[in-house]
Amino acid sequence: MDTGELKVRLGRILAEEEGDGPVDWEVVARLSNELLGELQMPVPLIVDEYLRGFDRRRQDIVFGHAQRVQLLLYLRSKSDPQL
Repeated sequence: MDTGELKVRLGRILAEEEGDGPVDWEVVARLSNELLGELQMPVPLIVDEYLRGFDRRRQDIVFGHAQRVQLLLYLRSKSDPQL
């Protein structure tokens, strides 16, 4: 999986969390776990933490917001940050 595809899939998860209405955390968990299972390359720390942190984001609004902001910065970046 290349960086472009990774960012598209992360964007889908982020869109599920930030969409209108209540978040379907089962969908977020499924998409996150599927992507984690498919990764065969090193990923930036924020990506790993985001994919593993859906339960904490569900329980802690402040943490969730901060983590989504960090992921959004990664998604908007032109290059990969240090791993």
